[in-house]
Amino acid sequence: MLGRTSTQKRCAAGRDRSGMLGVSITPSRGRGSPRPRRAERLAFSCCRAWMTALAALPLALVFAILVCVPLALRATGPGGSTGRLLIAAYPIAAAAAILSTVLPAGMLAAAIAPVWLAFTLVAALHGLTRAFGDRGRIEELCIAVGFMYLAIGGGWVVLWRSGIAVMDFAEHVPLLTAIHFHYAGFVSPILVGFIGRELRAAGTRLWPVYVGAASLVIVGPALVALGIAGVRTIEAPAAAILAAGTAAVALLALAAVLQRVQGVLARVLLAVSSAAAIVAMTLATLYAVANPLGISAIGLDDMVRWHGTFNALGYVFCGLLGWNVRRT
Repeated sequence: MLGRTSTQKRCAAGRDRSGMLGVSITPSRGRGSPRPRRAERLAFSCCRAWMTALAALPLALVFAILVCVPLALRATGPGGSTGRLLIAAYPIAAAAAILSTVLPAGMLAAAIAPVWLAFTLVAALHGLTRAFGDRGRIEELCIAVGFMYLAIGGGWVVLWRSGIAVMDFAEHVPLLTAIHFHYAGFVSPILVGFIGRELRAAGTRLWPVYVGAASLVIVGPALVALGIAGVRTIEAPAAAILAAGTAAVALLALAAVLQRVQGVLARVLLAVSSAAAIVAMTLATLYAVANPLGISAIGLDDMVRWHGTFNALGYVFCGLLGWNVRRT
C-alpha cells in the first residue's frame, strides 16, 4: 500500500553518473573543516538505511514470483482450463520474470518481462471465469479478484524493468507498486476468500462482519491504484481502508476459524499469519494516515523493512503454507 511518497525528505539527493541516488550520500570533509553536526550524521544514517532497504526490494518481488504464486495456485486448485494453463505455463513465465529482474533495466529486460505479464493476464482471465461461475459468493469473489489484480502487478513489472520514467514517480515506485499487487492485490484476497469459506461453513453470527471486511479487501487495491495514478486525496483513505479490511478478517480468523482447521501445524501457521497481518496493517495505517499530516510516525524505510517483513513472510507466506498443509 505504497504510493507516491516524500522520500526526498528522507534523503535529499541528486543523481551521480552511475544513476544511483545521491551525490550527497557520502559527506565529504576537507582538512580543517568542522566535524559533521549531529543532524547531518542523522540524515546520512537515515539515507543509508533507506538505500539498504530499497536495495532489498527486488528480493520481495522474486519471493512473490517463486514462492507465493505457486503456493497460491496449489491452494486454489486448477478450477478449469485457464487454471490448468496457469499451472502449465508458470515455470516458463517465472523463469522469464526472474531473468528480467536479474538483467539491468532497459530494452532487453523490458523485452523479457512481458512473458510474465502474459501469464498474469491469463490469471486475470482465470479470475473472471471464477467470478462468473461462483453465484455471487463474496468469499469466492475475493479469490477471483486476487487473480485479476495479479495482472496489474505484471504490468508494473514491465514498467519497472523498462526503466522508463512513469509520470512524476520516483524510480522505485513501479517496483513498490508491482510488489504491492503481488502481495496485497493477489495473495491477500485469496487468503481472505479461504477464511470466508470456513466462516460460511461454520454459520457464524460474525458473517456480516466478514462481508463488510472482505468488501474493503476487494475494493482496497483498486483505490490504492487510483491514488498511485494521481488522485492524491484518496491515497491515505485507500490504504487505511485496505488495512482495516485485512486486519478485521485476520481477527475473525483468530476468533472463529482456527478451531475449525485440522492439523496443529496448519493452525499454528494460520495463527502466525493472522497475527502478522494485524501488525502489518497497523503499520500501514500509521504510515498512510500520519505522513500526509506531517507526523513522522513511521518512515518509508521502516515501512519497507517492518511492514514488508510482517506482510510477506508472516501474513502471506505463513498463510499460504497453512492453507496448503491443512487436513481436509
